[in-house]
Amino acid sequence: MNTQSSADLGNDLSILINTSLVDVVTQKIRANIYTGKYEAGKKLIVREIAEEFGVSHTPVKDALNRLVAEGYVEAPPRKSMRVRTYSKATIIDSLLARLMCEVFSAEEIIKAASQHPEICAELQEIIAGLRLLGSQKEKMSYESYVDLGNRFHDCYMRHCNNEKIYTFYRMIDTTRESWFTYLDINHSPLDSNVVSKNLCEHQEIMDAIIALDYPRFIRAVFCHIFRIAEDNVSDDESRKKLEQFQAFREKMKINP
Repeated sequence: MNTQSSADLGNDLSILINTSLVDVVTQKIRANIYTGKYEAGKKLIVREIAEEFGVSHTPVKDALNRLVAEGYVEAPPRKSMRVRTYSKATIIDSLLARLMCEVFSAEEIIKAASQHPEICAELQEIIAGLRLLGSQKEKMSYESYVDLGNRFHDCYMRHCNNEKIYTFYRMIDTTRESWFTYLDINHSPLDSNVVSKNLCEHQEIMDAIIALDYPRFIRAVFCHIFRIAEDNVSDDESRKKLEQFQAFREKMKINP
């Protein structure tokens, strides 16, 4: 029979406790990024965060490294870590790339929905979750809201029948990008009006899929993505990008 020494057991417990603390610190830093308490570009000083949370430096360092891997934090060479920044023009480019993926895949998505009713069932479940979060207002979990938004679009894009497009689509990650770009521009999370618009637009996309209506789906996707682009314009470069977006919209004859 194998036995464990007190020293080994102590080490195991120490690892368990440290891992749990890293999880908590990671969640707290991530939440502060989502709310805008830690603004884009803010230096994340280990000592200051450790004092704020009342923990040692080690779990803070581990948490920041984890957030670098997750894409929330940047680690420039020989400089302090900082909250990731997003280019306003780049998010417009990302949204256009996302639009191309969804429009190109529309027929396959509608075809899949006609054959797999579980797609629509999952979309309805996600819409219910988004509606519940939206009703919580100041108590809303912003991270959960973004995660559900990602899950909504991923639900139908999983059925685009093109692994390369799907992999690229997931890499773009515009739901999270647009959240932080909007946050940087407005210095606050989405207001209730934008949350309401988001919900209505997601509902329209879902209704188009349920109805197996290909043109309606394309229009709903276009209107949703273009509105997000409009919300994230704040400088000359991003305005020029939006003009390209608008020109494509007119060429496609997609009315507001």
